[in-house]
Amino acid sequence: MSNAVLDRFVADRQAQVDTMDQILAQVVDRDLVDAERGILDACRQRIAALDDQIRPLQEFESLRAAHATTTSGLPQPSPRPNGLPAEPRRIDGGDRLPEYRTVGEYLVDLVRGRALMGGEVDRDAAHRVELINRRVVSDQKTSDTPGILPTPIVGQVVSLLDANRPLISSLGGAKGLGGIPGTTFTRPKVTQHTTVGVQAGEKTQLPSQKMTVGSVSFAKSTYGGTVDISRQDMDWTSPAAWDILVRDLAAVYSQQTEAAIAADFATKATGTKPPALPATPVLADWSKALYTAGMHSYQAGQRMPNRIWCSLDVWAALGSLVDTTRVVLPVDVTREMGAPGTSELASFGGDLFGIPRIVAPLLPAKTCIVGPSDLYEAYEEVIGLLSVIEPSILGVQVAYGGYVAFGSLAVGAYVALDLSAVTALPTMADPLDAADTSTDEAAAENHSTRRGNH
Repeated sequence: MSNAVLDRFVADRQAQVDTMDQILAQVVDRDLVDAERGILDACRQRIAALDDQIRPLQEFESLRAAHATTTSGLPQPSPRPNGLPAEPRRIDGGDRLPEYRTVGEYLVDLVRGRALMGGEVDRDAAHRVELINRRVVSDQKTSDTPGILPTPIVGQVVSLLDANRPLISSLGGAKGLGGIPGTTFTRPKVTQHTTVGVQAGEKTQLPSQKMTVGSVSFAKSTYGGTVDISRQDMDWTSPAAWDILVRDLAAVYSQQTEAAIAADFATKATGTKPPALPATPVLADWSKALYTAGMHSYQAGQRMPNRIWCSLDVWAALGSLVDTTRVVLPVDVTREMGAPGTSELASFGGDLFGIPRIVAPLLPAKTCIVGPSDLYEAYEEVIGLLSVIEPSILGVQVAYGGYVAFGSLAVGAYVALDLSAVTALPTMADPLDAADTSTDEAAAENHSTRRGNH
C-alpha cells in the first residue's frame, strides 16, 4: 500500500531539486545573480524541512514492511475460488437459486409465501422468493460517491514564463549596484582626446590639445511586486503555494527587468543605419546590411562589433536563410563548408559571419542591432524576498524586488538595420493569444497587467 503523504513529500523534494538543476543549467559562463542565489537558498531550506518530515515516514514504511514479512510466514486460510468468505449451506440444497420459467411462476410463489389470498404461509415458496430477492444487486457508480472521490494533481505546476535574461547576459551581465549611493550616478567618459601631429620643423612647438573627461549619467529604478497570501493557502496546498509564489515573483522580476533594458537598448541604437532592406531580402541583402552596420558601429565606438542582437521574428528569418545554405549532414554543424553561420531550431544559439547572434525575445519586432558588447551597461542590486507576518488575519505579505540602472556609453556604436520595408518576416503574435481557451479570467487579467507594465 502506497503512503500518499510520503509520496507527496518525496515528489515535492524532487521538484525542489529539479528547480535547482534548471537554474544551474542556465549558468554556463557567468556568475549566479542574487535572484538565482535566493531561489537556490529557498530550495535548500525547503529540502531540509522536507527531509525532517520524510525521515519518520520512511521509518514507518520500514516497520510496515517488516510486519508484512513476518505475517507472510504465518498460516493463512485458503480463499474461496470466487474470493468470497465461506457461508453455511444447507445439506438438502435448499439454498440453491430457484429457476422461474415465467413471471407468473414467481408471482404464484410470492402470493403463497405471503398468504396474500388467505390461508397459511407456504414456507418453501417464501424461501424461494427470499433467495431471489437476496440476489438482486444494486448498481453503484462513482456518481453515487462524489464526496470521497479526490481530485488528484499530477506533476508540477506549469508556468508559461521564461526567466532567462539573454540580453543582459550578452552585455556582460548586470554589474553590482550595491554600495553606490544616491538616485543617480555617473560613468566617466573621455569627451576630448589629446592630439598628435607632424612637427612643423626642428624645435617648433608640437601640436597640443588637452584631454577632457565628461560623464554619462545612470538613473536608478526600482522594480518589484508584492502578494498577500493567507496562511491557509500556504499550509493546505500541494504542491506548496508558497514555493510556487516565491519562484514566480523572482521569474517575473527577471522578465520585467529584461523587458525594460530591451526597450531602452532598442531606442539607444542610434548609429548610422545602412540602406533599408527590400521587402523580401535574400542572404546577400542581409550580408551587405550587416557589414555596413558593422562599419558604422566601429567608426562611432572604435570597437569591433562582436554581437548581433535580434528579435524573435528576425531570428526566424535569419535561421531559415542559414539552414537553406548550409550542408545538412550529421557532422560538426558549426564547421560546415559554405555556411554563412549556424542556427538551430531547438535553440537560440548561433552565429552569423563569425559573430554570435543573440536572440532577445523581449526586443521589439523587426529589431536587428549590430555593435560591441561593452559599451552598454546594466547595474543591479537584487533586494530579494521580503516578508512580514500579519497575525490578525493569518496572512503573510511577501514582496520581491531590486534596483536597476542601465544606459549606453556610446549610442552611435549600436546600429539597427532598417527593416521597415521588409514584409517577408514571420508575423509576431502575442505569446498568450494562442493559449488554451480554458484559461480562467484571473490569468487573463494577470496577463493584461503584465502587458501594461511593459
